[in-house]
Amino acid sequence: MMRAVEIERSFETHKKAEYQGRIVPRLIDADQDAFWASTAGHRFGSLFSSAPWQKAVARTYGFRISAAIGPGADAARAALIYARVSDLRGERIVGGPFCDYCDPLVEDMTAWRDLIEPVLALRLPVTLRCLRNEVPLRDDGRFTLAGRAAWHGVDLARPERALWEGLDGSARQNVRKALRLGLVVREGRSLDDVRVFFDMHSEVRKTKYRLLPQPFALFENLYTAFAPEGRITVLLADDAGRPVAGILFLVWGDTLYYKFNASIDRQGRPNDLLMWEGIRLGQRLGLRLMDLGASDYTQPGLLRYKAKFATAQGEITRLRWTPPGHLDARGEEAGRLLSRLTDLFTAPGVPHEITRAAGEALYAQFC
Repeated sequence: MMRAVEIERSFETHKKAEYQGRIVPRLIDADQDAFWASTAGHRFGSLFSSAPWQKAVARTYGFRISAAIGPGADAARAALIYARVSDLRGERIVGGPFCDYCDPLVEDMTAWRDLIEPVLALRLPVTLRCLRNEVPLRDDGRFTLAGRAAWHGVDLARPERALWEGLDGSARQNVRKALRLGLVVREGRSLDDVRVFFDMHSEVRKTKYRLLPQPFALFENLYTAFAPEGRITVLLADDAGRPVAGILFLVWGDTLYYKFNASIDRQGRPNDLLMWEGIRLGQRLGLRLMDLGASDYTQPGLLRYKAKFATAQGEITRLRWTPPGHLDARGEEAGRLLSRLTDLFTAPGVPHEITRAAGEALYAQFC
């Protein structure tokens, strides 16, 4: 990873007159709180631009989190949080690695240019994921649209009765069915509860989606970062004392983030019950919004599930800039290799512990 002095050297040749008095990207240590405190109140901020999330991701995957800082850096009126990644797929800049989205903390095109110019000067491919900030897509023609994902949210400010009546009829029916079958939802806040959830989560990723699971270290690091202030909750649905489904929630600001889900029982409809109890949890905590996160358009079942509860919808755009003349065949070759390895390690006959070990070894490459 690039050290601060290396960033300064790489940018030195670009510090022409047009950049005098403007910004130079500098490395921000994720363990230093001043920068994160100064960006916490930005209107485009979210869980994914918060210190706890960034620290957990950085510690899990070995990233160094950097930021391009706008004029008045102490107040961080503008910032672009990113990581310089170098792996089997080559070198690249990722705005918010392993985030559903990570909007640039910038209000207008002038400030955006101050942020992005020195990052582009590093001459590496840049990927961004934006939900609410339209400036990069709308105003910067150098970035192309590389992908889209759906976003859903639930307004928690309404009374519980209004929330219940606002659910899709099938969701209410499934909640009643789960309760009638005796499913019980409990709130887990210990690391052991997180491990119970992870066991289900990794099994579902392998057997249903043929995907490698994230390393358990990510969940441990999220617990370390969010548990001290009570910002992590695992809702577990038990059937006769056996956990059959779960949702891991994180709290940041006035929002409850639905981050990971797993279910090994389809008959009892535990997912609808868990989502409803998650809405009630958010209300008890006095939160304004439940963020249901990103959903690929290639997953119609997930889209339908979230739509049954959502009161707001949006779209996450994945933007990409490639330096002129840039060509790195490693990326495509490594992508094909990772796809093949995923197929091999998630095959039905492969033991779960082997699949998990593969996830621990390879998951960082999917950034």
